[in-house]
Amino acid sequence: MSINSTAAYRGTLPRFTLDGFFSGPLVASGVFCDRKRRVRNRFFMNMLGNWEGKRGTLEERFTFLDDQGNSSHAERVWKLEQIDERNFRGTAAGSAGDIVGIAEGSAEGYAMHWQYTVRQPVGDKAYNLRTDDRMYLLGPQHVINHSRMHFFGFFVGEAIIEIHRLGADELDAVRGHPRPETYR
Repeated sequence: MSINSTAAYRGTLPRFTLDGFFSGPLVASGVFCDRKRRVRNRFFMNMLGNWEGKRGTLEERFTFLDDQGNSSHAERVWKLEQIDERNFRGTAAGSAGDIVGIAEGSAEGYAMHWQYTVRQPVGDKAYNLRTDDRMYLLGPQHVINHSRMHFFGFFVGEAIIEIHRLGADELDAVRGHPRPETYR
């Protein structure tokens, strides 16, 4: 990974920190588009981040909707480590796909970039997708995430996700999987 991939954003504000944004309860929604830019999945996420010093855990609970509105659920738990002011790494496991090896990233200004390989279940099979994940902090409570996935160097799709931090008093809102009916 190019650790300086966020260098163009150095000095921009607000400053995006992994432990600052991904702490406490969060909610997100997004779409996964295939290489032809057709939406293949709509999804909602409940997340909860906890930090102790430079080490953190980010629990993610997904609800996916297919074209007929049928829902399925998955989970992933990230184990994160802030290496220094700008660099971080992590691993993750769960039914939403395990991270193969270590995810590595950096942050500068309002931008964050990390790369990792996710073992993505698809039907009865699983594929190792190389993921290029870029996040942009729009304000203290709001991030836009754009992830591009490749399989053996070929572009297979992308996820576009909007993430919102909730107040500490909204912890109950992220318990369990998101309920799609609350978004209709």
